[in-house]
Amino acid sequence: MVAMFSEDLPYIIDRSEEANIHFVSFKGSMDRFDLAIIYSPSFQNEKVILDLHTNKYGTLNHQTIDEENMVEHAFQYNPIEADEFRKFMKPILTENKQA
Repeated sequence: MVAMFSEDLPYIIDRSEEANIHFVSFKGSMDRFDLAIIYSPSFQNEKVILDLHTNKYGTLNHQTIDEENMVEHAFQYNPIEADEFRKFMKPILTENKQA
């Protein structure tokens, strides 16, 4: 059996940091969305968004959310789900708060 991790390999980063998590749920026309939005100084102006149903995640901000196929690819949403996600999330990503 081959070891998956070697103790001889150095860490690139090994630190702890405070983060805030904002849980939101909303009902779209097709599905319910249950999301965790993670705010951390390490992410700078981006937020990690985790879909709690699918365990898919992406790092987004108010600009990257509008990039072509970004949401569809990261979360594997169909075009309708992606549009509803953008409509709901864009105001949250535009806010300057930390959860």
